[in-house]
Amino acid sequence: MTQERPRGRPRSPEADRAILDAAEEVLLRDGYAGLSMEKVAAEAGVGKPTVYRRWVSKAALVGDVAKRGYRAAAPEVAIPRPGPGDAARAVAHWFRSHTEAMTDPRNRALVLALTAAAAESPQDAESLYRAHTLEQHRAIVDLLRAGMDSGEFRTDADPDAVVDALIGSTLYLLLTGGAAAAPQRAEGLARALLDGIRAS
Repeated sequence: MTQERPRGRPRSPEADRAILDAAEEVLLRDGYAGLSMEKVAAEAGVGKPTVYRRWVSKAALVGDVAKRGYRAAAPEVAIPRPGPGDAARAVAHWFRSHTEAMTDPRNRALVLALTAAAAESPQDAESLYRAHTLEQHRAIVDLLRAGMDSGEFRTDADPDAVVDALIGSTLYLLLTGGAAAAPQRAEGLARALLDGIRAS
């Protein structure tokens, strides 16, 4: 029996990298408003259909560029697994690493482009949140809940609100020009929020 050939040509990792590199360069040079699939295709040396076969929208492409930049800026950022009584320290450590990655000079422009992409389309905003923030949000909420279960934090605390405040504060500093001070402020902000939910 003859094996059926897969439909279409396989994706080329080289083309993927070329497109992501090109999109990053266009974003850094022209900003989100100046980004277009045509510009990216020309910069990458590929046809526009090649770009659209991989990314159905400009927002989706920007999302993957930003994710790659985040991972490159801080490859060690990971969700910690603390022992009993160490949830606050683990969350504070993660938050500082996360903030340093978000405010890395090259990465900063990519994060702002991601924000612009989300603001432009509510539909894209939801998909970008699921792809780039939801996993971390849930993991840190689980950390806080573990601290609540162990008696480190109050059982009436709202872990989702705490994580929203942590992640949102970094974006606020980026949008208001306070990125340079963000890593230093991260420690104080985490302490203030976590002290506020500690069990007495």
